[in-house]
Amino acid sequence: MEKKDSTTLKSWIELNKLVKEKKNLEELLHDRVTGLPTIPLLLKDIEGILQNNNKVGMLCVNVVKYSRIEEIYGFKTFDKVMAMVADILNSLVGGGGALRNADLISQLMISGNTFAILLSPPRKQSELRKEDLLKIKKRINSKITDAIRDSLDYALFKKFGCYVGSAILNYDKEIRFERQIYTVLEEALQDSATEKDKDAKKRLAALKKIIKEEEVHTLFHPIVKLPDYEIMGYEALSRGPGQGEFERPDKLFKIAYQSDLIIELDRLCRKKALASASDMAPKRMLFLNVEPDSVNDPDLRQIAASALLLDSKLTPDQIVLEITERSAIIDFSAFRSTLEYFRALGFKIAIDDAGAGYATLQSIIELKPDFLKIDMSLIRNIDTDNVKQQLVKALQRFGHETGVKVIAEGIETKAELKILLEMDIDFGQGFVFAYPSEPFPKIRKDIISKLPKRRKRVKS
Repeated sequence: MEKKDSTTLKSWIELNKLVKEKKNLEELLHDRVTGLPTIPLLLKDIEGILQNNNKVGMLCVNVVKYSRIEEIYGFKTFDKVMAMVADILNSLVGGGGALRNADLISQLMISGNTFAILLSPPRKQSELRKEDLLKIKKRINSKITDAIRDSLDYALFKKFGCYVGSAILNYDKEIRFERQIYTVLEEALQDSATEKDKDAKKRLAALKKIIKEEEVHTLFHPIVKLPDYEIMGYEALSRGPGQGEFERPDKLFKIAYQSDLIIELDRLCRKKALASASDMAPKRMLFLNVEPDSVNDPDLRQIAASALLLDSKLTPDQIVLEITERSAIIDFSAFRSTLEYFRALGFKIAIDDAGAGYATLQSIIELKPDFLKIDMSLIRNIDTDNVKQQLVKALQRFGHETGVKVIAEGIETKAELKILLEMDIDFGQGFVFAYPSEPFPKIRKDIISKLPKRRKRVKS
């Protein structure tokens, strides 16, 4: 006896009937962005395939984090990503690709984030085996990720994630056809969620190994006094092992926050940075990134008296604690009192990513930093963007009037540098001067003679 229809399944069955009766619904049930049909439009074709085969496979390609892409970059960018995935899937059909011409590609719903693929049995086989399905699943996942990585800029690719789930449908003529499709789709979607969980566990295990075996190294990036082009100090940049996803610090710290390992990772990065800075030239300043969650860490409080600091020949007045706003500062009063402890010992304070953090303006007011680092998003193409120019001018004016030194991060071109010089920016940091390296890079010889030499003071 058939199970009672759920509300969702009942609606789906009724929609299928409408599609059969009203042809003009076909256009409405095609996704305009990807050009793909949704599942209801393919039910007749799927039913025909099932009548000729004992088993078929169903894949659900779940594009995760899509809402963050839309939230940060807008719906047009999200549509672009979904269209790219659809193009990749279509390119895998025939010609030695992962999919056969007989396979059906669809979108689960209009403007959704999930693609559904019905896999027919391989040639010379009456049914699709589980091992066949797993091979196809892995190939598709790999093909999508590789193609997207090559096509999107890195910042956008970080927001992208894709998990492929699979399930096998054993066709039973005694059970309502729509229910069987509905059930196999649910199984494939659940499998994609399981794949996501497995991925998260692998990342957690990898991060724990990195922390335990101290597989972090430090690069240094010069901070340059303008307009003299003299190096006043270095920012210590932590990198994970090898060429994998954990090489970049944003991935390392993101997983650390998700796994409640931020204190342990921050301690390791700080330890490595201080050890690597042992040979830094006298009177240069070392900018140490510190997560807000780590400010109350006893290990950080003991740094001034630690053997590690003494071995590096650094004094507290050479160290700038650079507060990175990857997470929000909840209690500014407690946070400020903790920073005063470090100030009393001689440490300087910097606010990182001004213009891009959680509460930068409040952080500036509450914490009264010695340095303010303007985020690279405001510096990129500033020479052609009047809005960015006005924002940076306002920050620089604030800095001059309050005694806060302003550092422009991410300067990549001479045109960007020139406009910053005209704004009287105090310090600069970026690839235009040098690339991060170890131990302590100098300003690039091939470009130093070509850097702008003069600046005109901007009238207030």
